[in-house]
Amino acid sequence: MTSPDTDALAETVARMEARFGTGEGARFMPAYAAAAARFEADLDDARDVLLSRGGALMLIQALLAERPAR
Repeated sequence: MTSPDTDALAETVARMEARFGTGEGARFMPAYAAAAARFEADLDDARDVLLSRGGALMLIQALLAERPAR
């Protein structure tokens, strides 16, 4: 079951996944996919899963911000 809160979170996560799925962020996506699968397996609440995935994507964003562009 979804709610407006989880719908908005899901849209944000999908947008971030699309952004990091190409370019410099793509190298982190295999590790992200493994973590996302783990969140799905370990967490019962859809909102918790989405928040965890969003947090992992924010970490990718921070890592990319630290590195100079190539």
